[in-house]
Amino acid sequence: MNRYLKILLLTSCAGLAVSAADAKTLRFAESQEISSMDPHAAREDFTLSLIGNVYEGLVRWNKELKIEPALAESWETLSDTKWRFHLRKGVEFHNGNPFTADDVIFSFERAGSPGSPFAGLLEPIAEVVKVDDHTIDMTLKRKYALLLNDFAGWYILDKEFQESIGAQKPLDLSTNTGGAMITQGVGTGPFKVASREPDVKTVFVANEKWWDKREHNIDEIVYTPIANNATRVAALLSGEVDFIRNAPPQDVARIEATPGMQIMRAPHLRNIFYGMDQQSKTLPGLDSNPLADIRVRKAIYQAIDIDGIKRSIMRDNSRPSAIMMAPQLPFYDASLDVRFPFDIEASKALLKEAGYADGFTLPMDCPAGSFINDEQICQATVGMLAKVGIKAQLTMHPPVQFDTELPAGKYSFYMLGWAGLPTLDAYNIISATFHTPTGDLGAWNPKGYSNARVDELIPQIGTEYDTEKRQEMISEVMKLHRDEVGKIMLHQQFLTWGMSDKVHAIVPADEYTRFWYYTMD
Repeated sequence: MNRYLKILLLTSCAGLAVSAADAKTLRFAESQEISSMDPHAAREDFTLSLIGNVYEGLVRWNKELKIEPALAESWETLSDTKWRFHLRKGVEFHNGNPFTADDVIFSFERAGSPGSPFAGLLEPIAEVVKVDDHTIDMTLKRKYALLLNDFAGWYILDKEFQESIGAQKPLDLSTNTGGAMITQGVGTGPFKVASREPDVKTVFVANEKWWDKREHNIDEIVYTPIANNATRVAALLSGEVDFIRNAPPQDVARIEATPGMQIMRAPHLRNIFYGMDQQSKTLPGLDSNPLADIRVRKAIYQAIDIDGIKRSIMRDNSRPSAIMMAPQLPFYDASLDVRFPFDIEASKALLKEAGYADGFTLPMDCPAGSFINDEQICQATVGMLAKVGIKAQLTMHPPVQFDTELPAGKYSFYMLGWAGLPTLDAYNIISATFHTPTGDLGAWNPKGYSNARVDELIPQIGTEYDTEKRQEMISEVMKLHRDEVGKIMLHQQFLTWGMSDKVHAIVPADEYTRFWYYTMD
């Protein structure tokens, strides 16, 4: 069936007769593939951004990145540790099933199940109890300051549908075996999954029965993964696609100079860094672990020419950073954002002092396509480290493999990026990447940075309601982590979205594609 005829039939059934000529199709391309249609399978920003148009949470971030009601229309605190949520009535899932409290409880148990990437996000919740079909009470294990922030990134699924396809637990992305949610998904959001061919094309169509007021005029979204930067840019410039996120810095000027094209810029919350194994006694191929020594970590830091990366690779679309917070986040402390200088001789002196005057071999693992110019940055780093005698052995990985193996502790030295998503708060950053791996904390810090004072402060930051006290603790944690070179910090990414000038989009600092705010001429 012709896709425009299909749209016509769908919208006519909803009482919105539109002609094929009026149908608006947004063709979107990015370097990576959607990992699955399961919103509980991975805390991976790109996938969550796209399928966040299919699924919704109790609350959501609006275009100004402020919390607003979504599937919960209101809430109140009954005590410091008990919340009541009033669920929106009259909401339907895409299959016509009504949204009720049972779906929230099911989604809590599913996303919070052992081994789920969202278990840590929901860990503060002790119990969810149904009061009636449209009211739930949540009891917390302790005071927790970021409950609503967390809920913006926790999506609600249809209990009946999930049970019908045997998907009561999150999909295991390491195998994908028998996973119906690789291609299927039912939510309440503004767009529905129409079809999906993994690694080829995913099509979404407008949900004409969406509960919210429709601001967009998009009838269909066609997503095509195009891994190669040059091919993706060529597809945009030829009109094959209408929109690409993260236009390669080297192509920004060419896109802007092309009639009918535009670049939309905005600072991103994400900071890029190298994490490392600081706990193992030895690294592969060595009889010691150089990374356990702060002098070696600082030597690596000072061997990296971050201004050169900004100039030559990022084409000035980055901001060198010293701490794991963007200025756009609450509680950012500019006085701490001061880097150690790039200094080859100081780096060599530190390595000599640490007993590695002749350098050492370092296994290095990076994702291919998760971050802007990630492969080029990693390759450049290999050359920079070679100048101080460190022989980095680089291996690039597909993002899905990388995001599975990294938290499992399989890498010694690796690139990662963190933006404080989906909570947009420092607690998300430090609890996931600073804390010693313990239970649900430190999941993205395998064998990594460990400091008893930091571990003591992090839970307090998560429970403290007083903003001045939170600021003091966050600044202390950031300073300790910076001074002890807990990570090799690189830069804050900038967003450079390339698109046809017929597309009218928003470019939020969290990089999420909220298509319900988009329009097309």
